[in-house]
Amino acid sequence: MGQSKTSKHYASNKASAAKHSRDNSPGGKHAHSKAYKREHSRARAQLGIKKGSTQDASKQPDGSYKRESRSTNRGRGGGQRK
Repeated sequence: MGQSKTSKHYASNKASAAKHSRDNSPGGKHAHSKAYKREHSRARAQLGIKKGSTQDASKQPDGSYKRESRSTNRGRGGGQRK
């Protein structure tokens, strides 16, 4: 059976193959996402934020949560600033 262009590329470019493997492997947030979702859901309930609301439970530097506009919270780009 012949090799595809892609498999030939990864066979001859080990660094590229390693990145491809990292990018396509499960990982990252998945390991703690259930605990994160539970904590965040609890905070939303305590703040009285209902499903579909335009409000977010914004996590503060001290670890607490505050009710805040979704656009303000997500516009801050916390996940992209690291």
